[in-house]
Amino acid sequence: MRTYPCKKEISDDLVERKMNEIFGNATREGKMFVSSYSSLKIRASVTGKKELSVETESSPSDDQDVIVKLYNRFVEEVTGYSAKERKKMVSKI
Repeated sequence: MRTYPCKKEISDDLVERKMNEIFGNATREGKMFVSSYSSLKIRASVTGKKELSVETESSPSDDQDVIVKLYNRFVEEVTGYSAKERKKMVSKI
């Protein structure tokens, strides 16, 4: 499971709305939101006022590039940080 800091406060509503918008479906399982697209299964939850936790499962498929783009779009729209900014933050640690 990966955790991502967020630029501003996030809510369960935001996570659910973005999952529905990007992946087309989202269901709630306890505190987690679960969605899928092609061979990707994604589970996400708000773990703090400014923190998102995401867990993914996937298997190799022909549309791997699309899956990565959708995942990055989801995380960016919820956290406010692009993939490049997230990578930069991780490399500072």
